[in-house]
Amino acid sequence: MIDDEELIPADLIGRRLLKATTAWHHYADDEPSLVHLWLHLEGLGPVLFHTPSTGLALRADQPHGPYSMEEHGSVSVADDSPGDPVTRFVGHPIRSVRQIHYNDGHVGFTAGLTLQFPGGSIRLLGLDDDLLIAHNRHLGAVEAHLHEDVTIARVVQTSGGCPSQWDAWTTTGQYLYLRYRHGEGTVEQHPSGDVDTWDGEESSLWTSWDDGTNGGRIELTDFLAMAGLQLAPDAEVHSTPPLVPKA
Repeated sequence: MIDDEELIPADLIGRRLLKATTAWHHYADDEPSLVHLWLHLEGLGPVLFHTPSTGLALRADQPHGPYSMEEHGSVSVADDSPGDPVTRFVGHPIRSVRQIHYNDGHVGFTAGLTLQFPGGSIRLLGLDDDLLIAHNRHLGAVEAHLHEDVTIARVVQTSGGCPSQWDAWTTTGQYLYLRYRHGEGTVEQHPSGDVDTWDGEESSLWTSWDDGTNGGRIELTDFLAMAGLQLAPDAEVHSTPPLVPKA
């Protein structure tokens, strides 16, 4: 992979985390703040997570060494720092990458990403030019304005087994294609359930995992749990599949 190559979230899915490198800005009187995060991913190399202003940017990039900043303290760089919550996922693949949206009624933007691993998940956020790693961490008042599109309002089973698959719509109206075959589960985002709309920029992979069973059947509740999705309390669920599943 070429340094400075821009990446998209779907590029990370299925990649095993080898190590994490963090760069911290140390000021004279304040607590250190996170400047950069590199995730070293199998088959992809180091990926830099940084915030240009708001939100996150991803690109292929080698970690920088420690350096001083005139009149602005210094930056230290460390691999797999014990205090870094990302390190607990070293050795595990990234199962899904989902966008985190910020909307306070006046301003709306994509604030960051949730990376889901087999053993849990972590949020990476870019807010007000600050890079934040949030694992089981409540961010205070800003939490009310953060949203992930993970709640299913309507789901229709289109095949009962080999593969198990469903058409689903989130509470915001986003269409998702859920599929499980040969032990592998995937969630794809598309503009609609019409397969003729699936080749554009609005289509992307959300989730992919392999449970090692080579199975072809899974219950909806188990699939959603593996994918990090949930049913709305009043979700409309149709479990009778048509005779012919999608290809």
